[in-house]
Amino acid sequence: MLSDECYSLHAICKPWSAACFSLRSSVVLCCCAIWIGLSACDAAPPPASPPSGVFEQRVATQLDQGDLKQRQIVFLKQIRKADPEHRTIERALFNEQNDLGLILNRSVELDKIPALMRTMLAQMAHAFPGQDLTILAYTPSNPPRKIGTARLNARTRDMTYTPER
Repeated sequence: MLSDECYSLHAICKPWSAACFSLRSSVVLCCCAIWIGLSACDAAPPPASPPSGVFEQRVATQLDQGDLKQRQIVFLKQIRKADPEHRTIERALFNEQNDLGLILNRSVELDKIPALMRTMLAQMAHAFPGQDLTILAYTPSNPPRKIGTARLNARTRDMTYTPER
């Protein structure tokens, strides 16, 4: 009879174990859902989209800067092509403000510099239309010493040269 009692006890407990497993699974799923929900509350809000036009403006600025750099490179190559032996201009470079710096050869006479700067400003105005332009002239010393500044006002087309004192 002992085996019959064991069989009947197993028959009684079996439905309970299925119910307990089902209940435990439901509790685990419910806890996971609550945990996920609470985690979402702590999440950072989605980034706000930039005001309309900001993205387009950034892209246009980047394109303009890329185009500016390309035009600067082309202009510097033109200078080197016009004076391949560096008889007048030893070095030429642009700074961040698009100002052209020229390190002049020692053979360039001081009284010829204003005419050279006017010629360079005219050439630069073709490469950079509609922009105010500045050219800084330097001696070939170490460090280079500024000897003059030439400016072009894009609106009035006035060119000025100011020697350094």
